[in-house]
Amino acid sequence: MDDAKRPWTRWQQLLSEFATAFTSPGWVRFAQWVTGMVLCDEEHTITQAVTSLGLQEQWRNWERFAEYGAWDERQVERCLMELADREAPARFAGYRPVAADDTKELRWSLEAWGVCTFKHAGRNANQAKLVRGHNWVVMGDLSPGQPWMYRPLAGRLYIRRAQLPKGEVFRDRLELATEMLRQVQGTSAAPILGVVDGGFARQKVVRPCSQGQRPIAILTRPRRDARLYEALPPREQQGGGKGQRRGGRPRKWGKRLPSPKQHAGWGVK
Repeated sequence: MDDAKRPWTRWQQLLSEFATAFTSPGWVRFAQWVTGMVLCDEEHTITQAVTSLGLQEQWRNWERFAEYGAWDERQVERCLMELADREAPARFAGYRPVAADDTKELRWSLEAWGVCTFKHAGRNANQAKLVRGHNWVVMGDLSPGQPWMYRPLAGRLYIRRAQLPKGEVFRDRLELATEMLRQVQGTSAAPILGVVDGGFARQKVVRPCSQGQRPIAILTRPRRDARLYEALPPREQQGGGKGQRRGGRPRKWGKRLPSPKQHAGWGVK
């Protein structure tokens, strides 16, 4: 009997880490909701989560909590990051690897906030090319193994500036990814290794992450046809090229380098 109670006791200890982010009634709903999602092996809808716990009579309470409930989202994410780093620390060459990317959720309704339109790249001729849905920027731990595992830690809803309701502050996807990388850095004793694709390996992400006392390393994979340039020399060392007016617009890029698919011409061993 003690062996049967041990997993539930351990689960209650893990959930208690998030109690400070909710009121007492909200904490009850949150604990039930998360437990139902863990026990549900299908799509994580409220109906399926309620059914997995046998609490169908409380479906309306859960629905109201999901629709009107308010809690400290950043504190919940911070508790999750600290808990994940303490209970299952992910380490790769001394770093804590985290991955950031964007994803789309095609479910939407007229009453839901944050729905935006975007082009769908599917090949189905019967499917609309312009669809509606939510666009999320998500981040999570990468645990080395065979295969590697991804554990979500935080997410931000992205919406275009033109579709943003009045009173809301606009932030693009790069700024949202940088914010989450900085957030997980503040909860980890190990240095952070941000793994992103070429869409996030931009100046708005790399430059803020490389500054400060604890810089965040960025790992990405450039496109085969990426345009690469040498670093610009100091302004006083830049000579005026042929046909260039003295005092004209300064150059933005250095000498053009071969693309990654032509890496044999990089001149390195």
